[in-house]
Amino acid sequence: MSDLGPLLDELRERNARADQGGGADKVARQHRLGRWTARERIAALVDAGSFEELGRHVLSRHGDASPRLQAAVLPGDGLVCGLGAVNGRTIAVYAHEPTVLRGSFGHEASKKLCRLLDLALERRFPVVALMDSEGVRVEEGTHAVESFGEVIGRTITLKGKVPQLTLACGLCVGGAAYTAVLTDCVGMVDGQSFMFVTGDAVTRTVTGSGATIDELGGQDVHAKLTGACHAVLADEAAGIAWLKALLAALEPRVASSDRVDREVPELETLVPVSPRKPYDMRKVLAAVFDADSVLELSASYGPNLLTAFARLGGRSVAVVASQPKEHAGCLDVHASRKGAAFVRWAGALGLPVVTLVDVPGYLPGKEQEALGILPHGATLLSAYGTAHVPKVCLVMRKSYGGASVLSFAADLRLGLPMARVDVMGPEGALQVVLGAEPEGATPQQLAERAEAKARWLERRDSAWAAAETGYLDRIIEPRAVRRELSLALERLAP
Repeated sequence: MSDLGPLLDELRERNARADQGGGADKVARQHRLGRWTARERIAALVDAGSFEELGRHVLSRHGDASPRLQAAVLPGDGLVCGLGAVNGRTIAVYAHEPTVLRGSFGHEASKKLCRLLDLALERRFPVVALMDSEGVRVEEGTHAVESFGEVIGRTITLKGKVPQLTLACGLCVGGAAYTAVLTDCVGMVDGQSFMFVTGDAVTRTVTGSGATIDELGGQDVHAKLTGACHAVLADEAAGIAWLKALLAALEPRVASSDRVDREVPELETLVPVSPRKPYDMRKVLAAVFDADSVLELSASYGPNLLTAFARLGGRSVAVVASQPKEHAGCLDVHASRKGAAFVRWAGALGLPVVTLVDVPGYLPGKEQEALGILPHGATLLSAYGTAHVPKVCLVMRKSYGGASVLSFAADLRLGLPMARVDVMGPEGALQVVLGAEPEGATPQQLAERAEAKARWLERRDSAWAAAETGYLDRIIEPRAVRRELSLALERLAP
């Protein structure tokens, strides 16, 4: 036997230990729950044979007074991280190992994660996090707090510089939850993902009442109420597929067989002429953009405004669209927050923003005012104004009042023949212009009022009113929408 033999044996043994996570029994339990380990999650995401691991053999810090930590000094410190490729594109990826101290952030894991994030910033690699962590490791005290602070600092530094995508595969508690929501886009797995700052035990101690894990941070809380979750996936395999689709959507341009000059005759029936009739904007997006290219985000949060990535002739675009099926397409607090975050992200990615507008105004009422519709609406306006990317809007039917934030920040404004742009809808405007109908009006007075109303509507209630003042640059045929949007983006491209 050569002198190298014992060294090779040790190498193989250490690699085997690193591959086992927290041990065969804990891995088996993870599988019984229908869940994957950190390495299995990464293997499902990246191209076969492409993963280059960082810090594979680092060991956890010993816990002087913690039997739990002393018994779990394992290679990798509960975090697997490195560089891989998805469809040939290099990404930085990390995954918490739930079989090692429930994936908690330890000092050594945080150090190697900081190295990975530094590398991602320098090389402009997208970052993908596969999170399953109970948070900062209690046993390591200030050592863990200090090193985790460095992780948070780098996550913030990367914001707007490289895409940061998260799939919450299990628990995301405390610091792990903060890390997740600081990234650009978060998916949760149905029935097994939870994000919250404080668990039930502490909640019960402080407030005197408890809550279930679903109530604290289940998928419905974040997909429908907080907006922190952008997609709910059926299982981990669906979550990995979603990440791959998202990474593909962020590629600036790909080859496409869907011609940019393809006509869209469906729009002539999909979009009603009457401004009062609802329709499904999702069908419009599916008809206008490249086949099967629309990837919607935050579908359950602020559903009256749709946000999605899509392609036009292979060009990746960020799409913001009114949804007339929900609150008639009115903007509210949730929709404004959702739209602002999405437009800011699109601007950081350098993607053109295409806005399809059919908005009758802001949702009125004291509840919306108290929730902050004014500052949130201003944030949406600011997001459009500071996104230095090509911006094209298409007014489908109406763009009224302050909600015209969706149209007036565009570089080019197009309109369909039934488009209307005004300070408010015609009913409200006529009330202001003509006043309330007087009691006991004579037939002559009613006739004069009707004539004044007709004159006003003829002058103001048409697409040409907005075109003749220059607000709408052009009125286009519905079937030509795809070609016209593509041409506008081509001309506006740097």
